[in-house]
Amino acid sequence: VAEDVASSYQLQVQALAKALKQRGLRFAFERFGGGRDPLGLLAAVPLDFIKIDGALIQGLAGNPELQQKVRQLVDAAKARQVLTIAERVEEANTMAVLFQIGVQFVQGYFINEPEQVVLG
Repeated sequence: VAEDVASSYQLQVQALAKALKQRGLRFAFERFGGGRDPLGLLAAVPLDFIKIDGALIQGLAGNPELQQKVRQLVDAAKARQVLTIAERVEEANTMAVLFQIGVQFVQGYFINEPEQVVLG
């Protein structure tokens, strides 16, 4: 579920997350970190993963303030045993910074381009 949707429907998202977890499924927020209260939302909903907003990842390697913001999100997630995924990783310096910050998973063009799937 996207963070902005979860913010707008927090009670429904809490119920959905609990129901999915009771069935043994995992739950994640995507585009996380760009909203008005991501840390409050992280505390309120039982999550397995957060997928950090790609807008926060762009330019991360050269921006200490942005690095601090991402580190704060990652530290808060780890404190709740929530795994972190960084999207839109497009070069080695960004990936190195993400690993120093403590992000567990990365995805993006630096790792692998999207692949065409042909059905039929």
